[in-house]
Amino acid sequence: MRLKGAFRFALYTIFGLLFASGALWIYADQMKTRSEADSEAWQQASAMLLSAHGGTAMITLMLLGALGPMHVQRAWRASRNRATGVLSIALYGLLIATAFGLYYVGSEALRPWISTVHIAFGLGVPVVLTAHIVVGRSSVAAVRPPLPTQHAVAATLVPAETPADAELLPLMSKVS
Repeated sequence: MRLKGAFRFALYTIFGLLFASGALWIYADQMKTRSEADSEAWQQASAMLLSAHGGTAMITLMLLGALGPMHVQRAWRASRNRATGVLSIALYGLLIATAFGLYYVGSEALRPWISTVHIAFGLGVPVVLTAHIVVGRSSVAAVRPPLPTQHAVAATLVPAETPADAELLPLMSKVS
């Protein structure tokens, strides 16, 4: 069940921005604790990237919600690409749950664990998404029937003795 072009572009763009902002935040967060780095600049970059990541995540939630009726239900009914689809949904569910935990759980004992799980699963999104796309496209290509071949009929001013197309016989006899 291939997504329409504009929605697919929006989804891939938002997933790319979400991944990039998260990966860059990991880097900025690591850099702010290094003694040789300008920790204030990295602190500001880290805060900006985390805000961008959170805002992009909200848009991603809307797009994931739209995927349910547009893509997931139709593909499930058609028994298409279920394994990587379930894996994708489970991964996004874990990311949403851990993001909720990072934002709302106040426990300092749980926060590092939740953060590690969120980062590990977040870094796995491109692999799972790519696998889902590749498996989906290959399953469609394997099932798709070959296109019917059409024979072109060339128009000519010189009548042939045996026209290539049987439909031309009555027309040719009227011209002669």
